Amino acid sequence: MNHLIKSTLKLCIFLAMAFGTAARADDFDQLKATTPVQRASAQTEYMKSHLALTDAQMPKIAAINQKFAEQMEPVIKSADGGLGKMLKAKAIQENKDAELQQVLTPDQFERFISSKDEMREAVKRVLLKD
Repeated sequence: MNHLIKSTLKLCIFLAMAFGTAARADDFDQLKATTPVQRASAQTEYMKSHLALTDAQMPKIAAINQKFAEQMEPVIKSADGGLGKMLKAKAIQENKDAELQQVLTPDQFERFISSKDEMREAVKRVLLKD
């Protein structure tokens, strides 16, 4: 691959990460005033209404959301820089996704993955409406 193309590609990846990190860093700051219980409850309610969870799935999904909201708490509250937080949050989210995939149907999981950004914004609106 041409050196110019490689350099341009690296720059584009860096800029995408930098701008994505800045947006997510703001998410962490906004969530500092919330509790893991609040975040997990808001996520579960969103998933219930948007993924048509069954009665059997509800307690499992609620438990997964609670477990990972608690794991995310120190990341949200930490004074680490944006990229450090993002890497930790990404690892936690990947583990959560793997557990959710075991409970959700393939269709529900696909809808969950495709609506993550929408869910994040909806949950923030519910949590920060005060």
